[in-house]
Amino acid sequence: MKTLAQEITIDERNALTFADISRILSARVKGMSVLYVDLEVIKGKYTESRLIGGHDCACILITARRGNQVQRHWTVLLKIKNHYEFFDSLGLSWTALSGIIGNTKLQDFLTSIRAVPSKRKLQAHIRKIRTCGCWAAIRCAKYKLTNAQFVKWVTSVDSRDPDRTVVSLCYIGLLT
Repeated sequence: MKTLAQEITIDERNALTFADISRILSARVKGMSVLYVDLEVIKGKYTESRLIGGHDCACILITARRGNQVQRHWTVLLKIKNHYEFFDSLGLSWTALSGIIGNTKLQDFLTSIRAVPSKRKLQAHIRKIRTCGCWAAIRCAKYKLTNAQFVKWVTSVDSRDPDRTVVSLCYIGLLT
């Protein structure tokens, strides 16, 4: 029999889809509406109506190309009262995000709506591919919190390994 720790470690190696994120959130977060956005399919200028619309948050999937390798990464745009916040579990600056995406369209959009960026790196490293999807799910679940409040909330259990915290929360969410 595998232990919970072993199952969670295995779980971290498989990337979450938007369907997985939706399943984790469904019937658990009352009154929240989330949009899925894959920047690969959005052509033209990014606008509020295309990237978040009337939703509370948007799980935004970005693509980084390095040579022949493609890496996908979940981020979250949140509408909190009368302002926007952008969450990236790796804590990358918008300039760094633009560099890995290969253009400044997202950075230009986030700047134009005066989105508040997340600045703290919470995800240990990009090799743990499942964790960014877990970060997106849990960040959406706590959509009423600012990025600073969310960091305080999520690190209140074990600030040494916040990846383990969010993966555990998602694993429990997928079991129920």
